[in-house]
Amino acid sequence: MFKYSKLTYPIGLLFIFVHAGIELGQQQLLAYKFVPSVIAYANVILFLVTLIGLIALINASKNPNPNVLVRTVMAAMGLRLLGIAVAVLLYMKLAGAAISPRSVYASFALYPLYTFLEIRLFLKLNVKK
Repeated sequence: MFKYSKLTYPIGLLFIFVHAGIELGQQQLLAYKFVPSVIAYANVILFLVTLIGLIALINASKNPNPNVLVRTVMAAMGLRLLGIAVAVLLYMKLAGAAISPRSVYASFALYPLYTFLEIRLFLKLNVKK
């Protein structure tokens, strides 16, 4: 079994909650000129990057050298920002004139949620040590 499964439950719940909100509120999102698929893809990207970042932070915290943890935090933040930037640029390129700025902003609103949750879970784990 995956050894970090208990720690990843809150991230999975956030992913499911956001995805369910997108699916159940699809008509309302369309009425307000959002593109639900853009928000859903951003949710998936942030979920995966947050899982990878959290596991990397946990592994880095086991290293006696504190510089490893600092580098890992910086790399995780950079990876998350780079992933979102690439996704937005791809969306702009593929959508052309039909781009929905509201959907992009809604996707950016998910970023602090996942970041807060990742840091909170990591700090909670570190307090127990």
